[in-house]
Amino acid sequence: MVERTIGAFSSFFDESSYAEGYASKKGLLQFVDPRFKLVGMLWLIVCVILVTRVEWVLTILGVTLLLAVASNVRLGYYLRRVWLFIPLFTLVIAVPAMFNFVVPGQPLFILLSKGDSLGPLVSPWTISITVPGVQGAILFVLRTGAAVSLVILLALTTRWTDLLASLQSLKVPKAFVMILGMTYRYVFVLVGIAQDMSFALKSRTLSPERSREVRKWLEATIGVLFRRSMNMSQLVNLSMISRGYDGRVRRATRFRAGPFDWAFLCFLIGLGLILIMLRNIVLINGI
Repeated sequence: MVERTIGAFSSFFDESSYAEGYASKKGLLQFVDPRFKLVGMLWLIVCVILVTRVEWVLTILGVTLLLAVASNVRLGYYLRRVWLFIPLFTLVIAVPAMFNFVVPGQPLFILLSKGDSLGPLVSPWTISITVPGVQGAILFVLRTGAAVSLVILLALTTRWTDLLASLQSLKVPKAFVMILGMTYRYVFVLVGIAQDMSFALKSRTLSPERSREVRKWLEATIGVLFRRSMNMSQLVNLSMISRGYDGRVRRATRFRAGPFDWAFLCFLIGLGLILIMLRNIVLINGI
């Protein structure tokens, strides 16, 4: 079990390293200035939260698919990363909202009517799945999928260093940007250490170990990883100071915005404004 868990983490980070190759391809989003791309994607995420119709969320999802195709991102790989876990998990959370005792309304399916018997028991309520509940659950899942698709598309088509530099350009606290960058970098190292320790244990084991021994090994592994992470943080800090680090984060990336970047940002902002205007019209007219 422990070996499978470590292997799953390792596979995830290996896949993340493979995904960074999309940022080097020639495509639409790869040519956009990372700062404009970041602002545009964040704006669309805000619009996803604000809109109240399924068709409007589907419009944003359609735009993300077109951007993925134009950026030479394989749709199978992209859709698998978007819809494999988080939206499905969100659907499980949204299932209770479909029932009439959470969201009342016109029943779509009646699961249990009042007075129906369940063996020796008699139901005192009518339990059904309502139309507003189903609509709300679908909207919730689509919103989650749209937000995740935008984030993943941004991550796939932007180098990690450029993304951090964009955050710094947008006046995100430099300490936060530095901690985020170092965490992303050294979590790969720690997962590799854990995998090496698992392989070392397996190479020295002749028979299947009992669960008690596996738990002891896991406790020791967690302690070793914590100690090595602390030592590594101290060594990295000392090496940074020896190379002239004085608390300020300096970036080598220099961005130059062009007409195409402004046009791309205006397109995303215009799309979001149109959807928000439609939302306001619907709310005012009560449609």
